[in-house]
Amino acid sequence: MNSTTNQFPIDAVITWVDGTDPSFLKRKSKYADQSNMESINPTRFNEVGELNFVVKSIFKYAPFIRNIVILTDAQTPEIINASKNWSKYYQNKIQLVDHKEVFRDHIDVLPTFNILSIEAMLYKIKGLSEHFIYFNDDVFLIKPTTIEDWFVDGLPVIRGKWEPLPHRLWYKKIDYWFNPSKLKRFGYKRLQAYAAQLAGYTKRYFRMYHHPRALLKSQFETYFDHQPHLLKKQISYRFRSPEQFNPYGLILHASLLNKQAVTTSKLQLSEVTYSLKKNPKRVYRKLVKAAADSTILFLNLQSLDLLEASELHKVINELDVLTQMDFTATPTNV
Repeated sequence: MNSTTNQFPIDAVITWVDGTDPSFLKRKSKYADQSNMESINPTRFNEVGELNFVVKSIFKYAPFIRNIVILTDAQTPEIINASKNWSKYYQNKIQLVDHKEVFRDHIDVLPTFNILSIEAMLYKIKGLSEHFIYFNDDVFLIKPTTIEDWFVDGLPVIRGKWEPLPHRLWYKKIDYWFNPSKLKRFGYKRLQAYAAQLAGYTKRYFRMYHHPRALLKSQFETYFDHQPHLLKKQISYRFRSPEQFNPYGLILHASLLNKQAVTTSKLQLSEVTYSLKKNPKRVYRKLVKAAADSTILFLNLQSLDLLEASELHKVINELDVLTQMDFTATPTNV
C-alpha cells in the first residue's frame, strides 16, 4: 500500500442502475417521453454485470479507498449478495445508498432517470469524505494506482486537454447556422463546454474524457450552496435535457479558475465505444491491448449490452481475470 495512504480519507462513488429490472421499467415508462430519445434509449440504462468489476477493480488497484458507495434507485446489485462470501473487511467497505437519501431535500424530483441530475447531488451522500473519486458503472481500473494519480497536494488531478469553446470555431459557427438542432444535442463535449462557460470561461474549456473523476465535496458545496436556483433547475429534469450542464465539469472548471485543481495531459485511458455498426470483435481486442499496455490505468467500455453473446462472454471473462483477487482474506497491511 502506498506510504501516503493515511494522509486523508478517500471514498469512491459509483452510480448504477439495472435498466432491465421490471420495477425500474415500470417507473420509467410512467414518465418516458417518446419524443425524448434519452428516455427510451435502453442501452443508456441496461447493464451486464459491469458493476461487479468496477467494485473489484477499485479494491484491487486503489487499495487506499476507504469506502465504496454505490448510488442507486431502490435496487440491490449482484455485488452486494456476492460480497456476503467475502471477509468483513471488504464487506464493510461497500455501502448501498438510495436516491432518496441524496435527494432528501428535493423528493419532488424523484424518481429521476437522469445522470446529469444525479451527478449534481453526489456531495449530498451522508458521511462522504472530502476527497472522493466518482466512477460511472462502465469505467474500470486495470493497473495499480496511487493517491498521487488522483490528488496532488490534496487537489484533484484532471486529465484532458485545453480546447477552444465550440462556438468560437468558425466551422462550428457555420455548422450551427445550417443545423441549429445540434445546439439541442447533449453530447459529452458540448456539455463540458457549456459547464466551462457557466464557470466563467469565455474562450476555452478543458476537455475531459471518460475517466473516473477525482473531486472535492467542499467544491460542490461552495458552488451549489451559493446558487441553489441553479441546482434546483439542474435536478428538475427526469431525463437528460439540452438545458443541463455536466455537473463535475462545472465544479472542476470552477476549481481551475480558483487554482483548486491541477491538470495533466496524461490520459492513461482506453475508451471503447461499441455500436451495432461496429465490428463486435474490436471490444475484446482493445480490452486485451489495454491490459497489456503498462501505461494504461483506466478503461471505459460503453454499451456492452449490445454485444453478441459470444463476444460479451470473452469480455466478461477478461474483466474477471483483470480484477481477480482473494476477497475472503483480510489484507495483512491494514
